[in-house]
Amino acid sequence: MMADTDATPMHGPTKIFADDPNVDRLFEMVLALAAEISKVDEKLDTVLRLLDRHEIVTMAEARNFEPDAEQQAARDAVRKMFIETLLAPFQAAADAMDGKHGLLP
Repeated sequence: MMADTDATPMHGPTKIFADDPNVDRLFEMVLALAAEISKVDEKLDTVLRLLDRHEIVTMAEARNFEPDAEQQAARDAVRKMFIETLLAPFQAAADAMDGKHGLLP
């Protein structure tokens, strides 16, 4: 179940990496779960930052929280590390091929 109504599920006959379509579907599922984990991590970060300011956090405060530039940069760094860790096995396989098929910029 997707948490956001604007999220678009990945599906279809497009081959991503494997000859077995079930492996590709599993990969799609893992990426969808990773996206949800990233959203939960940002929500947790919001609550922790608000708790650092107050002893009690309201739902409205959590929903309306906007990170400042420094906080957003920290979130972006965490997300980048998460994606790199998630895709590390694929990056290693691509590097082993010839070093020209990098997945990450």
